[in-house]
Amino acid sequence: MTRTRQDEKMPRVFPEEVAKFIKWVHETKDEGAILCFLPGWKDIKSVMEHLEDILDRGTCLILALHSRLTIENQSKVFNTPPLHLRKIILSTNVAETSVTIDDVVYVVDCGIHKEER
Repeated sequence: MTRTRQDEKMPRVFPEEVAKFIKWVHETKDEGAILCFLPGWKDIKSVMEHLEDILDRGTCLILALHSRLTIENQSKVFNTPPLHLRKIILSTNVAETSVTIDDVVYVVDCGIHKEER
C-alpha cells in the first residue's frame, strides 16, 4: 500500500491500493467498523473517492476524521450506523492516541504519517 521508489525520498500512499484493501476487509471479514490511518487530508479525500467508486453505497458509511471538518462532522464517527451498514473511517494518526471509537474492529495503517520537527 505504500512504496518508496529509489528516486523518491519520501514514502507515499497509493490510494487505489488502500481502497482495494479496505474493500477486501469489508467483503471478507465479520461486522465491525474499519479505521484507516492516512498521512493527511489529500490522502483521505483520494481514498474516499476510490472507495465511493468501488463499494456498494448501500453497504457502507464512509466518514472522514480530520481537523478541517466541523466538530459536527467529526462527531459522526462516534455514532453507531444502521445494522446493514459498515462504518469506514479515514483519519490521520491523531485518532490513534487521542480518540476512542468503540465499534472499530479492523485497523488499516499505511505506516506513513506527517510529523513536525
